[in-house]
Amino acid sequence: MTSAEPAARETNPAKVVAGFVALALLAGPITTFAFTPYPFAMPWWTPLGSAASSLLAGTALLLVCVARKRRMLDAKQWLVLLVLLLPQWLSSPLSAPAIRSFPWLHETGWGVAFLVALAAPLWLALLSALQLVTAPVPRAVVGATIAGIAAVCLVIPTEAYAIALKQTPVLVFQMLLAILTVFSWAYARPRLGGGTLAVAGSYLMLSALGNAGFWLLFEGSAWQPIGWVEWRQMATPLLVQAAVIGATWWLWFWLLQRMTLAAFAMRALATWTASILPGFVLFGFMSWRVDLALGIAAAAVVVALRARVTDEQPVVLGLGGP
Repeated sequence: MTSAEPAARETNPAKVVAGFVALALLAGPITTFAFTPYPFAMPWWTPLGSAASSLLAGTALLLVCVARKRRMLDAKQWLVLLVLLLPQWLSSPLSAPAIRSFPWLHETGWGVAFLVALAAPLWLALLSALQLVTAPVPRAVVGATIAGIAAVCLVIPTEAYAIALKQTPVLVFQMLLAILTVFSWAYARPRLGGGTLAVAGSYLMLSALGNAGFWLLFEGSAWQPIGWVEWRQMATPLLVQAAVIGATWWLWFWLLQRMTLAAFAMRALATWTASILPGFVLFGFMSWRVDLALGIAAAAVVVALRARVTDEQPVVLGLGGP
């Protein structure tokens, strides 16, 4: 394969950066705020609640798409969305409580999956080096990712990412799924034409069906009849979550088609940085570890957004001649 990445759609760079910041805020502190009352308001398991909110969000996006007379997806694009969802569906049996159905599997700490997700630019660099994807990864992004992971490790407790020998199979599966996830981005990027509304809405509809299926498979026995009072209590948080999910995934697909994949893969670190930013604003310099981690992570994201492979060519570095 060639080393050139498929060209992103022409967009104002400042608008792309603003969209990336908005996505980090949506997926970080805004999602936390929107989902905090969720378990108390909805008396069923999270996968079914996620399916309900995704279904509402997807329906709303598709209705807007129809109202604007935008083109819907064809069969090939639906298959591309299935490729994007495949890693998510394969990882569902590895999460609690589904994993407890398999006595030979032992779940890892929450920090393990988080660090594996943070390493997305490293997985992309690996795939690029193996010529399995056509997205080049600047060395600055690789360095920024390593620095960002080190910053996160300053804050999260060691036991959150400690690995016992019996947890090794699940760790291997998580790493393989993370690599597959990054590969799915590279695969989907040049194949998802059409409007972002149609793509995001269709993705959420498929995601809702998958979440509902996994709920029936692993947790359906926990279903309890829901009365009118409970439905009224659930209405507000469900609508809020649907709005947040719809906006988040619309922006996710908008950025996927307009950013370099190397910068797009820094999303998890940007989201974590945005998540701890409100506490820093409210309480100021309270812990040197948090302050240092926030500074390193923010700098790593900025470096990754500015990095370009062309800036690392010998001529640009002044190494092309005597």
